[in-house]
Amino acid sequence: MTNRAYVLDVSAFQPQATYYSFWAKWRARGVRGAIVKLTESTSWRNVYGAGQIAAAKHEGMKVSGYHFSRFRGNGAQARAEANFAIANANAMGLDHGVPLVLDYEERLGYQSSNTLAAIVFCNAVKVAGFVPCFYSYSGMKNLWDFEAIHRATGAYLWIAAYPVRGGVTAPLYNYFPGISNFICAWQFTDDFFGEGIDASVDLTGEFTNMTQEKITSGGNLDVVAFDNDTSFKVSGWFGSDKAQGKGYAYIILTDEKGKELTRQQVNVTARPDVAKAYPDIPNATNSGFSAEFKYTGDMAGKKLNVIFRYTDDSAGNGNFVDYTNIIDFTKSQAYLDHINTVVFTNKLRVSGWFASDLSVGLAKRFLVLYDVDAKKELQRIKVDSVKRDDVKKANSSIYNAVQSGFNGEFNYDASLVGRKLQIIARYSDDDNGEGHRVDYWFDPFNGPAMPVVDGKTETSVLVHSFSAESKGDKTQLTFK
Repeated sequence: MTNRAYVLDVSAFQPQATYYSFWAKWRARGVRGAIVKLTESTSWRNVYGAGQIAAAKHEGMKVSGYHFSRFRGNGAQARAEANFAIANANAMGLDHGVPLVLDYEERLGYQSSNTLAAIVFCNAVKVAGFVPCFYSYSGMKNLWDFEAIHRATGAYLWIAAYPVRGGVTAPLYNYFPGISNFICAWQFTDDFFGEGIDASVDLTGEFTNMTQEKITSGGNLDVVAFDNDTSFKVSGWFGSDKAQGKGYAYIILTDEKGKELTRQQVNVTARPDVAKAYPDIPNATNSGFSAEFKYTGDMAGKKLNVIFRYTDDSAGNGNFVDYTNIIDFTKSQAYLDHINTVVFTNKLRVSGWFASDLSVGLAKRFLVLYDVDAKKELQRIKVDSVKRDDVKKANSSIYNAVQSGFNGEFNYDASLVGRKLQIIARYSDDDNGEGHRVDYWFDPFNGPAMPVVDGKTETSVLVHSFSAESKGDKTQLTFK
């Protein structure tokens, strides 16, 4: 057996894999592929996944993904985990046409049910436009029947067996675990070059061959944008060779566990750009999807699955093929534009903006002045929303960004100068700013010096108008 290119598999334990330099170093050691852990069960996602995929691609690696399963022999759970893995693979930028691996490591269950559940998962991955692959340890071969998995799905086997421990720099082929004729890669160490990272040798080119495979299915979620304070628009594209004969198109929103929230039948639109990029997808020319949905409180703070579907059923069920991605309604962004003291009025004036997906139904706006060292609120003021078209333009995917602005003035005196203060912007459903609420805590700052007008310190004041009126032996000054 001749030497082959190496593959690294990384997860959230390797945040450094988001740097180009990480992959450049490993490329010099013969690594030509990356397999990134994307998801686990139906709730865990790799927060570094998108960055790891992008960094590995930048350094010329072929990038695949893997999902760590928890479904054992439960077919329904296997389908739910597959949907979760597929949605996150699409959202993190994993290319269609590359392996999306089922990582099966639970030493539990029965061979027959484990095998059937694995088939469910691998078939879902295949329909979604990825290459199915099955990973496990050679010592677990009695817990699954890989030949049956391969026959049913076409999946290949990525097998793990470590003949030696420690800082391994090359596989010992005399110990190759030849338990199947369909092994595509062998993970031979979990401590490559003594750096505590899993490495595999690619036996067939599945994980390292950069030759573009024919892609006959693909999609993308292009835009999620709020047009107003009640609804949002979803648009993108989905094309598939399996869409032929399926004349109805739907966009469906579900929670992450698959519970449907709403659906709309749509008419697909022309996407000549997709046809140019993916000439092997039969219906790419007309593959555009678009719909507008009402934004509701039960969507706020969640990550939803958005499904583009072709089906032969007018109700959106029947025989169907899906593309799944993720809409993130957990986002908050804010910026404090100005903090300054106001001459003559002893006020601390603040202005900025705060937009949050979680603010739906929270119509009251407040600003809080907080003492960081004393850990207590000093003042709270109610403010009005200020229209911010600039924020909407830059953050259209965040709920009600157009009305995210605020201005406010706190009472300010010498006792606050130099103290570590913090501004909290708040949305609430309570007239006093309690109840249900969502906050943004801006970075602490030191209380600024008091403005001084004493005849010794020169102070500039910007006013629109000025008048003086004599009243007996006094003169009244008016600034506007």
